[in-house]
Amino acid sequence: MIVSREQGAPSMDVPEPNRRTLKVLLSPQLYEGIDALASGLTILPPGGKSDLHEHSEGEMFYVLSGQCRIVVGEEEEEIEHGTAAWGPPHISHQLVNNGHRQCRILWVLVPPGRERAIIEGSRT
Repeated sequence: MIVSREQGAPSMDVPEPNRRTLKVLLSPQLYEGIDALASGLTILPPGGKSDLHEHSEGEMFYVLSGQCRIVVGEEEEEIEHGTAAWGPPHISHQLVNNGHRQCRILWVLVPPGRERAIIEGSRT
């Protein structure tokens, strides 16, 4: 069994204009025996957002608390606590917190890969 806790996880604070905190919980870079996925957290403060980006991994998002807007390709949707969304590989996507409370999102990359940049730039 592999157990990972948010406290002590590799993390990166991204400055304006895409203010957010990224944390990696599970990754082949961190734990032997994980090879099919990576997971972590995006923490968006009020007014925070990710950059509009795409990558070769598919990405699942699950809102743990708060609400935000997700843009995937030409579609956009308001998502809130208890909502999951999927961003296919090679399709641009973005998370935007237009609310007044922090939004915490669990993400899962399939296959893993992009999380390496967070681990390499980590302040933990």
